[in-house]
Amino acid sequence: MNLNMKVFSFGAVFVFFCAICHADVDFPSYEDLTSFDVRLLSPKPLSNATNRLIELKSVVNRVHDVNFLKSLADSNGETLKSSAEDGSVLFSDKYNVSETCRDHWNRTFTALRANEYWALKLIDSSAKLESGILEGNTKWLGSYDECFNLEVPVKAVSLSAFETHFCFAHVPINLTDFHLKIDIGLCVPKACSSSDVTKLYNDLFAAVQRLRPTINPIRVSSVDCQEHSEIDTRAIAAIIILGVFAVIILISSTFDLISHQWSYCTGIPKTGPTQSIEIAHFEGDPQLVNEMTNVSKRKKSTLEKLLLSFSAYTNGKKLLAVNHSPGTLTALNGIRFLSISWVVLGHTYSSVFNKMNNSYAISLSKRWTFQTVLNAQVSVDSFFALSGLLLSYLTLKEMKRGKGKFRINWLMFYFHRFWRLTPVYMIVLMVTVCLGRYLGDGPVWPKDGFEKNCKDTWWRNLLYINNLFEGDEFGTFWTTLIDSKNRRICDCVLSRFRCFGVAWYLANDMQFFILSPLMLLPLYFHYSIGIGVCFMWLLGSAITPGVVSNVLDLPPSSFGGGGSQQGRADYFNNYYIRPYCRIGPYIVGIIVGSFLYRTDCKAKINKLLNVLLWLMFVVLAIVVLYGLRTPIAYPEEALNRGVSAFYNATHKIVWGACICWVIFACATGNGGFINTLLSWSPFVPLARLSYCIYLIHPIVMFVYIGSQRSHYNMDDIHTIYLFLGHLVMSTAMAFVVSVAFEAPMMGLEKILLRRQQRR
Repeated sequence: MNLNMKVFSFGAVFVFFCAICHADVDFPSYEDLTSFDVRLLSPKPLSNATNRLIELKSVVNRVHDVNFLKSLADSNGETLKSSAEDGSVLFSDKYNVSETCRDHWNRTFTALRANEYWALKLIDSSAKLESGILEGNTKWLGSYDECFNLEVPVKAVSLSAFETHFCFAHVPINLTDFHLKIDIGLCVPKACSSSDVTKLYNDLFAAVQRLRPTINPIRVSSVDCQEHSEIDTRAIAAIIILGVFAVIILISSTFDLISHQWSYCTGIPKTGPTQSIEIAHFEGDPQLVNEMTNVSKRKKSTLEKLLLSFSAYTNGKKLLAVNHSPGTLTALNGIRFLSISWVVLGHTYSSVFNKMNNSYAISLSKRWTFQTVLNAQVSVDSFFALSGLLLSYLTLKEMKRGKGKFRINWLMFYFHRFWRLTPVYMIVLMVTVCLGRYLGDGPVWPKDGFEKNCKDTWWRNLLYINNLFEGDEFGTFWTTLIDSKNRRICDCVLSRFRCFGVAWYLANDMQFFILSPLMLLPLYFHYSIGIGVCFMWLLGSAITPGVVSNVLDLPPSSFGGGGSQQGRADYFNNYYIRPYCRIGPYIVGIIVGSFLYRTDCKAKINKLLNVLLWLMFVVLAIVVLYGLRTPIAYPEEALNRGVSAFYNATHKIVWGACICWVIFACATGNGGFINTLLSWSPFVPLARLSYCIYLIHPIVMFVYIGSQRSHYNMDDIHTIYLFLGHLVMSTAMAFVVSVAFEAPMMGLEKILLRRQQRR
């Protein structure tokens, strides 16, 4: 490979340069890391950019070189020997630097000259630029833990205690088309403020550049230092609320084990009248599938039922049960868990794109196999389709059993949905907002937590309207991928400042649920008219996103494939999270659910026709998943505005139809081994956890990522382990959350409102 090609191959560095502008200090909401777009520019020489990067590496490494600092201290030896009032060895008189900071820094240099171990560790823990700078290694964090383990001898400090803290120096670098701000980890005396450190390092940089002049001046624009987060009122309130839940669960579980479970184990029945009751298994999001089993139990008082609804033993036992009643759509269990796993997989990649040290991301866009990750966003459409199908199927069956003009209590219809989703959602949001900042630490740990924008907007989440607003909680910054031929292949628009980013899905699902009676009532009372109404809704759900896409010139995917620069910036906020652009799969689900209700899951399909239908839907699914591979990987093949609009108008509906066909075929006995696989019994409890996994997995990922002491050198094996770790930890945490909060709330609803359970 010739020199020019080697120079060009460093283009991947830009993705990390652009991302690090804020990534090491601020954490965007998790869902906001998934908006990307692509464009192609004419190749331009990058030699100037290369020189600037190499100059930066040389200067930073020189500044943190112990021998250089010793020589600098030796040249100012008389100053170091004098008292702190005589001035710092590295600060000129014009700088207004705190006296304690000057004293501690002078003492550090005095200790360096004497080769004292603690001073060597202080300099060693500050970042040095490592190899691979032209392959994307542009995140220099230093050694966070070493910085706090110096063990400074008491004799080294006479005026005040010597402590350290970890800071990031922001160095602006102007490249060909970019204005970047590079972050460099520093270990400095805690007595030095951010302003002090800025002045100190500008003096250090100036000293290096006087000895080795650079073409482009290198200076520190600002410094951010980490501060220990004190427990505030919000955190105390959250801890008290969680403590109350913990006490109630402990008392309830103890009472359950002693008063009920012990008698069952010993065979000693409790005296008293018995009654036949129904135990409902409330399964995951987005809609409940109720499984009823009749058991004989002693009649309990209302107070006893209320207490037992918080029993971790009973709730855990129900949650882990794999039995199901006849007539249950068992294939939904597998689809639900596989879909939430797909969501976690997509978020695993998107969460580390701006944390990688190498050009791994560049190679991924060229792979056919990676298209399932690039298009992981349709996994959410799977949930929309499931939600609509279950809602239609179960509600129509309940209306058949109901009485009165409207057949069911529609007020309870809405209340149950709100109560089903909201309590556990608000608990998780409370933990994230109030306690998130205390869940970890590290050089990139956000001092304000990873959901710092909920203070004034949390009520939108409570009302499920957070996807309808654009305001201060929104923002964007750009990340750019450049390939080895100096082509900008991806401009990644990272939306941020949204409260609990994944909640856009919950808002959409609730809004669709509110509108669903407009289709369910016609379907029940006049089926043919109802089908016509549904298809009118479906037509509107295709036309609307198509028009939006065409007017805004949106790309066909958040990873690009077409569209204008402004269209790529608008994709997430004006298309991806909007209900009128996402309702299509939900309507398809309602239609197919009504088919299952009308046929009572007994549709006979000719074998040849069944095979043809399977082939057709498999082909359609492949087109949706892999159809954008060429325009994404090769920007010169980007789709034009019309084709992009057509894809945005139809691909979610097509995907929803593919998912609904799988469910319909499996439910009616036409699924073959696919039904056997998706109905595997371990999927039953895992499917029940899918809603809590969706809520919990962003927290699990952020805690892991924010606690890292270094950035990643990513590869396939590392990513696989990362995904499996996120999935297992999210599932385990979801089990705890479901047992502690979700199941008790459903039990309270049943007891207090004496709600007639759906069969």
